Amino acid sequence: MYIFFSIFFLIAFFCFLVNHKRKKYIIKKVCSMPQPEKCQLLNELIQPFGYHYLPYQDIFFSTFDAWQREFGYTRSFDCLAPYFNMVFDSEPVYFDYDNRTWLIEFWKGQYGINSGAEIGIYCADSIIPPHQRSRELFHTITDDEVPIFSMDLNRSKNQTIQNIATITMPHWWLAAFRMGCFSQPKELFVDFCICFPNCSMMWAFANALLQLGYKRHSLQICGSRICFSYGIAATPASCGFFAKLACCFAQWKNRIFCRLYLFVTRPFSCTVDRLLYLYFYLPFIFRRCLRLRRCKKHKKKCKHQKHTHHKSPKKGEHL
Repeated sequence: MYIFFSIFFLIAFFCFLVNHKRKKYIIKKVCSMPQPEKCQLLNELIQPFGYHYLPYQDIFFSTFDAWQREFGYTRSFDCLAPYFNMVFDSEPVYFDYDNRTWLIEFWKGQYGINSGAEIGIYCADSIIPPHQRSRELFHTITDDEVPIFSMDLNRSKNQTIQNIATITMPHWWLAAFRMGCFSQPKELFVDFCICFPNCSMMWAFANALLQLGYKRHSLQICGSRICFSYGIAATPASCGFFAKLACCFAQWKNRIFCRLYLFVTRPFSCTVDRLLYLYFYLPFIFRRCLRLRRCKKHKKKCKHQKHTHHKSPKKGEHL
């Protein structure tokens, strides 16, 4: 019996030493990589997820050709989100223009271990009656219909205001996330600006905002551009009692996972360093950190990316 425990202790101690040495080697490896090389590598790894890393803000934003574009949007996506650890406020704005019903929706909240916000534009093939809009599957728009989105995401906590992300670009779905940041949706507020292709479309959207309860003086309009602040949603959540319980449970898990992420990656303070450390040290956790949306095709892409980056490295290369 004593021999058995002695052997077990020696094996455990040997595994600890090997793991400790491997951990120190990975930390040294990440620290020795030039910053441009680290950003390039991280962007190659996260490209199948539909995101790009912005180093000077330490955030992720959605790419124009992200895989999410293939699936459109329906209201049920928001109702199912808490079951995938996504807890957010949402504001769908429906309006009719050019013989079609359009949808521009805003989101802000917690996406796993990420705090962030989103704005997306979708349309139907025809005019949809108001009572059917919440059940309709809206499609993503064509490239020539894409507006210019701008968002300035901030968090108000303990009487201090922290800027999380500021980004502007032509897009059909602009999303920005700060990893390792935990927030309640009510703590976040966003200043949105939209530059539409023409004034007629902008006024159709503005009138829809007014019908939701936004005040005329809260809208800043200049030509085909409209700006407003999004704090408290005018559209109440209507996903039921069990969804609210799921939100509470999801936020409990999100807070724990966020703390675990910061603890495990504590040798570093920058997201690119933290994620590359996880990629080399705990690759399965790396993939979980970036899985903000799920689908079969998405999983296949990630699996292919995994095999591509786990090939034997050439001499002198980091991978």
